[in-house]
Amino acid sequence: MSATEVIEEINKLPVRDQKEVFAFLARKILTQDSNEPKPWLGKKLSFEEACDVVFRQNRELLNLLAK
Repeated sequence: MSATEVIEEINKLPVRDQKEVFAFLARKILTQDSNEPKPWLGKKLSFEEACDVVFRQNRELLNLLAK
């Protein structure tokens, strides 16, 4: 099954089930092992800074949500 087919199947799910899928994907992306430093950890960020982190660090998830 291709990624496009998976996305189409997710879109057919009830909203509650879609939220579960998105939560799973978010956890998966956030828990991936990465050797890249995360300089924003432990810092208080402004809304704009937080948005930048979210968009930069979670590009895959946001692309999935945008479809």
